Amino acid sequence: MIDFIEMWHEKARPVPNDDHLRVQTGCHFEEVMEMVAVMSGDDEYSSQLLDRLHTALTVVSLGLKHGTIKFRVNPSDRAEFLDSLCDQIVTGVGVGHCAGMNMSEAARRVNASNWSKFKNGKPEFDKNGKIEKPDTYTPPNLEGLY
Repeated sequence: MIDFIEMWHEKARPVPNDDHLRVQTGCHFEEVMEMVAVMSGDDEYSSQLLDRLHTALTVVSLGLKHGTIKFRVNPSDRAEFLDSLCDQIVTGVGVGHCAGMNMSEAARRVNASNWSKFKNGKPEFDKNGKIEKPDTYTPPNLEGLY
C-alpha cells in the first residue's frame, strides 16, 4: 500500500522541494489535529489538554501550509526523521487496530479517494500549494471498517 501512496505523491509533486515538504508536513499535522478534534476527555484535565493540543496543532498546521512557519531537517538528522515517519505509520496502524478498525482496507479506500483529486490526471493546487478537491473528488467510503 505504501508503494501506491508514494506513486500518488510522485505524480502530485514529481520534483519535491522545501516548500512541498513544508506544505505536506502541515497537511500531516492537520490530520493529527482532526483526530484530536474527535477525541473526548474523560475528565476536565484531559479535556483541557486535548483542547490545547488541538489549538496548537491547528496553528502549526496552518502556519506550515501558509508559509509563516518554516523549518529544515539537517542532513545529520535525516535518519532519525525517517525513523520517526516510519514509526508514525506503525503507531497509526496500531491505534486503528486497538480501536477495532480495518486499517488495510481503509488505507486502500483513502488512497483511491486521493487519486480522485486529480483532474484530467493532474493535481491542481491552491495558492498555498495544497492539492484542491475538484468536482471529480470522491470521499472515501469507510462504512463497515470502524
